[in-house]
Amino acid sequence: MKEKIKIDEIEAKELTLQLIRIPSVNPPGDVSECAEFIKCWLIENNILARIVRSEYVDNVVAMLGDDSGRKILWNGHFDVVPAGDNWDTHPYEAVYKDGFIYGRGASDMKSGIAAMMLALKEIKKNNIRLKGQIVFTGIGDEETGSKNGTLMLLDKLGTQFDSAVVSEPTDFYIESAQRGLRWIEIKILGKACHAGRPHVGNNAVEYAAKVIEAIKNIQFDARHDLFEWGLKEPSLSVTKISGGIQSNIIPEECTLLIDRRMMPGETEDKVIAQITEAIEPLMGQGFKITVEVVNKGWDPYVIDQDEQMLKDIVHSYERITGAVPGIRGKGGCTDASHIFHAGIPVVILGPGSANESHTANEKVLVERIARVAEIYADSAIQYLNR
Repeated sequence: MKEKIKIDEIEAKELTLQLIRIPSVNPPGDVSECAEFIKCWLIENNILARIVRSEYVDNVVAMLGDDSGRKILWNGHFDVVPAGDNWDTHPYEAVYKDGFIYGRGASDMKSGIAAMMLALKEIKKNNIRLKGQIVFTGIGDEETGSKNGTLMLLDKLGTQFDSAVVSEPTDFYIESAQRGLRWIEIKILGKACHAGRPHVGNNAVEYAAKVIEAIKNIQFDARHDLFEWGLKEPSLSVTKISGGIQSNIIPEECTLLIDRRMMPGETEDKVIAQITEAIEPLMGQGFKITVEVVNKGWDPYVIDQDEQMLKDIVHSYERITGAVPGIRGKGGCTDASHIFHAGIPVVILGPGSANESHTANEKVLVERIARVAEIYADSAIQYLNR
């Protein structure tokens, strides 16, 4: 393809502003108005689209091209977290200022949805023949776990995709790997007694301090240099401690919640084995300690760096921007993990910044929305028509 796809920045701005102004907060998860808008906008631009519902959640599926060749999955979510406080502007009224759009979902990730919608429109408008098919999935349930979003659609649509692109915020990097996550609960059970006679009982809260020290001393052997500084190795964080009844009772029980970030190559079994081995010396001594995964979260992954979709996106990035992109791994967790572990190579690229996600005064640069949309379109045309 000789001619470059060109996305109008004013249209990119207006579409993103419209999306932000339509409620889609999750929880509670009523995203139907936003889903209907996306569907109707696509249909108005001559793109086949429909709503796919799971329980109470609406998702949008659109298709462009035919299914005779390769098939690309484009994935992004339009549900957003609650706004919270400390905004300088109204979070759901969306404000444009100095090249940026401010509002809940501006970065994470209605701008990514807008970029994919604009890319589909531009391919269709220019009558570009695709020797294959783009399947766009606008997800209404990602912020609370994806059960009624990507996971449901992978089950309904099947996994016969040759590649995928996820439009999560990437700071204009291309991301070809992702860390994983497990939430783990450690329970320490001791013996309650009167606080005036502490020698009679076993203080579970005090013993929890020894457990924390033991697990924080775990030496990790996994590492991956695709990830940015501070994220190249696993991490283990104690994020919640609960125990005790009142001030004059020695606490019988204490519960620790652990956030364990995983590197590519690590498994849940390995993570649990590390923790169990670390606290083994503390077992007994009047205490019972149990370790349980309470949320399986996301598995880590890294794609083959010779994957064709990755190469095509890099080529399109250079062709559109005139710059060489940075390639890295994502430190957070996204639906890209579910897609990869369904057997589909997946690349993450979005106009937003991960540092803006879930923050007050969340913003996105309009110019990036247009450039990312151009990269989506250009790379899909390359990939399907080679």
